[in-house]
Amino acid sequence: MDTLTALKAGGQQRQGTSSAYSCWRQRVIAALLAVFTPVCFAQASARSGPLYDELARMDGGLFEAAFVSCDAARFAALFTDDAEFYHDKTGASYGDDVRRLKSCPREQGVTRTLVPGSLEVYPLQGYGAIQIGRHRFSRAGEPGAEAAQFVHLWKRVGDQWKLARVLSFDHRPSPQ
Repeated sequence: MDTLTALKAGGQQRQGTSSAYSCWRQRVIAALLAVFTPVCFAQASARSGPLYDELARMDGGLFEAAFVSCDAARFAALFTDDAEFYHDKTGASYGDDVRRLKSCPREQGVTRTLVPGSLEVYPLQGYGAIQIGRHRFSRAGEPGAEAAQFVHLWKRVGDQWKLARVLSFDHRPSPQ
């Protein structure tokens, strides 16, 4: 049987079983809706609600301690003992190296700004939450800035949030 005949036969066969094909197609669509509908709703709640608000405050507190007040004790207290930090430019650091505030960026004129609308928070059942976002770092008196993305894995310890894992990546020049 040549290719054209096979295609015609297949088309005829599909027409003959159109109700089975239609039923299969409806099931696939229903399955896709079942999978993706919660994701669509999750996107809206990732940018609002009590968990979002709480971890947005934690993000602000983390960078206030690191970049504004340069409070080494407060900065260290925000992390778990086994904290890990992965940075695309400087590599990986662990434990005490993560919790140690190595310098005061404020003294070099460096500021950090969270990109408006970029912060998202997702609950992680039985552990805590995942926070993702983008931020910019700028230095007083210098044009431009550096933009980067981040992922924070927050662990709920009793009634406190502790930062367990940090991914800081995609550092690149930014016009603002």
